[in-house]
Amino acid sequence: MSRSTAYGHTDSLATVPPGLVGSIQPHGLLLVLREPQLRIVQASVSAAHWLNRPLPTLLLASLFDLGGDAAARLGAMLGGLRAGQPQALRCTLGAPGPGGAFEGCVHRVTTDTVVLELEPAETAAQAPGNDAPHAALLAQLSAAVQRFSAAPSVAALAVAAAQAVRRLLGHDRVFVTEFGPDGRGCVIAEDRALRLPPWLGQNRLLDEAWPDPSARSRQVYLHKRVRVLVDAKASPSELLPALPPGSDGGHDLTMGDLRSTSAAHAERLREHGVAASVVAALVREGQLWGLITCHHPEPRRAGQALRAALELLAEVFMTRVVALENYARAQVRAEVRRLEQRLLEATSVEGDWRAALFRNQAALLLPLEASAALLWHEGELLRCGDAPSGPALQRLAQWLQAQPDSPLPWQHPALDLRDEEAVPDRLAPAVPPARLGVLAVRLSRTQPDALVWLRPVQADTGHCLPWTRSDLSLAQAYGTALVDMILQVNAVRLLIAEHQLSQLRTAVAGSQEAAVVTDAAQRSFYPNAAFLALSGRRRDEVGSLEALAALFTQPAMAHRAIGQVRAEHRPWHGELELRRPDGRCVPVAVRAEPVQGSDTPLLGCIFTFEDVSQAHEANTLRHRLEAALTRTTRAAQPTEGHELVGAIIANASLAAMDIADGDNGLAAAPLLAEVEARTARATALLQQIRDIAPPP
Repeated sequence: MSRSTAYGHTDSLATVPPGLVGSIQPHGLLLVLREPQLRIVQASVSAAHWLNRPLPTLLLASLFDLGGDAAARLGAMLGGLRAGQPQALRCTLGAPGPGGAFEGCVHRVTTDTVVLELEPAETAAQAPGNDAPHAALLAQLSAAVQRFSAAPSVAALAVAAAQAVRRLLGHDRVFVTEFGPDGRGCVIAEDRALRLPPWLGQNRLLDEAWPDPSARSRQVYLHKRVRVLVDAKASPSELLPALPPGSDGGHDLTMGDLRSTSAAHAERLREHGVAASVVAALVREGQLWGLITCHHPEPRRAGQALRAALELLAEVFMTRVVALENYARAQVRAEVRRLEQRLLEATSVEGDWRAALFRNQAALLLPLEASAALLWHEGELLRCGDAPSGPALQRLAQWLQAQPDSPLPWQHPALDLRDEEAVPDRLAPAVPPARLGVLAVRLSRTQPDALVWLRPVQADTGHCLPWTRSDLSLAQAYGTALVDMILQVNAVRLLIAEHQLSQLRTAVAGSQEAAVVTDAAQRSFYPNAAFLALSGRRRDEVGSLEALAALFTQPAMAHRAIGQVRAEHRPWHGELELRRPDGRCVPVAVRAEPVQGSDTPLLGCIFTFEDVSQAHEANTLRHRLEAALTRTTRAAQPTEGHELVGAIIANASLAAMDIADGDNGLAAAPLLAEVEARTARATALLQQIRDIAPPP
């Protein structure tokens, strides 16, 4: 059966997304207006109640006929309305008196049709927090932003957010959920009253179906960042007629404030003792990073100003998340560089870097909260911590080999490592499954080499503590460093053992890091595939150090660097520009390292190259962001909200410094652009709060 609703045409009721079923929440009203007379062609049943007027008399009447200043205010806005960009509106509608004051928003859905959503303003004022003076609200936001900026970790930031949002909205329970790479949500912070049970700890893991089962519903959060449910027990108010006159499929109200939720979601809320909820999306790089969810056991509505304030806090929260995660990666890179140096020294002294990796077990296990770590490399296994043995290791190795070829880490929340064939039938019920959480990174594209971390499963969930985005980023950083370490060790071996040249060239060629390796006499001169791709040259064009130096825009400086390494046996680090055949110049960071042997002063040289063009772009973006922040600060007038503007600017400046100082590489440019966009959005939301706030 086909059904068309005011929210679009669907082939089956089962495919209708939650809330898009031709109905709205009954605490407000919806009017579909046709220009230029602003005639009402569709209305919610609830409009008759709130306007104290029979529904038949509303349909085809003009907004001008209803009284109040709604028609005049809306008329002044029509020229600036754009599809997908609802605008806030405060107005009066209906008979004069306090009951005729409304707040809400207006959407443009077609070239001649707009949708007006209104909620009684006095209802918002009845809830604690809604009647807070405008200056007090701005001061509260300023304090929250300042606390966000001072948070030293994502965990501390989430706690600060839960507490700030609960003080802002007054709901009994506020919790912050972070979605893992597998789509499952983990509650990372909570602030609650005693009458609601805790979710943090006892129920740390939330199923992917919470708070809404459909993938499209998650997409809605990317467009409508704050969603409000006032009363989970209330019956939705239908729209009449089902289709507006002249419409062939209804209107998309994805951005609507009054969208009713699905019956299944409302039922889940009621089962948990929740009557009202507010959910704010935490979005990073176009993806849903997490949610701030507010629950209350009685019906409750947050006014438009509070919703804008919550969205502002969500934007500032994610600005700080970007900075914290980026700075943490920078700290990891610094530690990994030190580890790499120790491993290289161990290779020179002991001939093997792998034992040195496990010499400090805490440094390998604690950052990932792991109980054990294992390294498969060149057919050998090293391990530390509470690692399994025997058949369990074989099962783990089989699982690793079955994983797809991907540069991203592999993870499993509870991998069963029990060898069922080795357990007699009479003992099987008494032997608990050997289940462990697994996180692994590939170290070679040509060999089954991997670095693996293990976690025990939790008794209450049957899974290990979830592997978060931060865990995966940290694991990938370790893996990248070891891949680089393996490249350097293999390059040394290439110079020492000529008979292993064929095997080692395969390992070096497969590295993602651009490199050129040469012996002292240049009899063996090898640019790997990554360098050839970076320079845009063929192998026969790069056959000597002279040819290598000629590829740069400053060949004299390249000659001096090569001379320093070969003649003085001193490393050289600097930046040069590669000239590609297409005329484009690529800035690269160059590391030139001499390789010395025990019986000869110089075995050869290793040159590695890193494209830093995005780092330059990041620098430009940082200067542009700093200039924009300076202009915003200078333009701010000493009016109400000036302190909040300062807090937002300070938070953005801190994020910019953390990003630029921590990651001046591939990820910095988009992150700085994201900070600039978030700051602009936060400033716009502040202006929205000012615009919709009632006069003092």
